[in-house]
Amino acid sequence: MAKKEVGGGDVDQTLSLGSQAWNVADGYTKIKILRHLVLLDRYENIALYGSDEMEEFIPDESYKSKKREDAIRRFSSTLRQLLGNVRFAIKKEDTSKVNEYLERVSLVEGVLDVVSSAEENMVTHEIVMTINEEHFGMCMDILRSIKDEINFPINNAGLIFRGSDEVDLDKITNEIIEGG
Repeated sequence: MAKKEVGGGDVDQTLSLGSQAWNVADGYTKIKILRHLVLLDRYENIALYGSDEMEEFIPDESYKSKKREDAIRRFSSTLRQLLGNVRFAIKKEDTSKVNEYLERVSLVEGVLDVVSSAEENMVTHEIVMTINEEHFGMCMDILRSIKDEINFPINNAGLIFRGSDEVDLDKITNEIIEGG
């Protein structure tokens, strides 16, 4: 709080809560949008290769298959979350696209139960998991195309890049002076 002397007395001047404390747009875009976009890339890699890092040790094909299945499920749910997180801000002309993306995600989620199968080895009693590569590939193609396409409506809404390239030097200067 800053105090300012007015007419011989101290007057408490409090920052407007409407413009400072409750403005969470920057945090929202970083946590609810950017974080999800980064996670989508990570889950895509794991779904395709079984790990996000080339050096990661994968003990066997069954373990790799399990990680890939988990990753495609996370890819799908994270994509759904991202679409939900941006839906309110999407411009009217892009709303039908976002709704179509949500429908396509729902269709994929409806068939994810058959992207893999598990069988027990009758000798070792080990459960061996395998991926149905054709089905898995079709699901990934749909999810990846949505992931690539959603950037356009998100950007049109100004949630990735600012709507204008204008720089308000007075605003930047005031933010620096005020320590923000």
